[in-house]
Amino acid sequence: MGAKCMSYFVTETNPIMIAFQESHRQKLIVSADDFGISPRANRNILYLISLGKINRVGIMINGEISSKEASELIHSGVKLDIHLDILHKFDNNRKKRFGAFLRVIEFLGKILTGKVSTKKVRVDWQQQVEKFQTIFGKYPDGINSHEHVHFFPPFFKVALKLQEKYTIPYIRFGDSIKMRHHTIIAYILHLLRIINKRACGEDGCVSSNYLVSLDWIKNIDAFINILPDGKTEIVCHPELAEEFVKIKEYF
Repeated sequence: MGAKCMSYFVTETNPIMIAFQESHRQKLIVSADDFGISPRANRNILYLISLGKINRVGIMINGEISSKEASELIHSGVKLDIHLDILHKFDNNRKKRFGAFLRVIEFLGKILTGKVSTKKVRVDWQQQVEKFQTIFGKYPDGINSHEHVHFFPPFFKVALKLQEKYTIPYIRFGDSIKMRHHTIIAYILHLLRIINKRACGEDGCVSSNYLVSLDWIKNIDAFINILPDGKTEIVCHPELAEEFVKIKEYF
């Protein structure tokens, strides 16, 4: 599997940091998720794009997106991905999110009670892709999802059908346990990836080789210095002040 990583814009910064970035950028795809979840998220992501820090943006199409913000994204040159979600309920206070285990239990509870079903997801996600085309004048450059729900095997098949129908070239599907981090979510995604591989077919799914979330990384310097060969997609949420600062300073 492989993916094209867009070039960063030239920025004015510390010369040492420029050399530091240049030596690693070809191995990284920096993806900013949750555009549309709040005005703060939108502002922070657009600012990081202006600095050349972001390669891909995950857009929550049912969120808050002004025509001006949509225009800025269209003309930014970054890849515009659809960030699929299943309930359209955006929590404005992300600091109070449940832990990984409780989020998994909550998700499974919605599946078992019928609040979320594959049929509902199929209809809803197609509507989200069509809405994306209406707002941005094109279909998404890639597919990913809020809380990585597209890794759930029945939903992954839905995502692949959407990818085929709308000729969407990229889907988030990198391996999540190559780097040195230990989180429940990383191992769950790794297991689901193994299950989903067959659905990708003989040619595989066009994606990054590896996948890591910024909040899994405890030491960014160490992480960057041991990047494996191939492409690593690093997912960040610039709405959060801590992640915004990390992307601004390190990438």
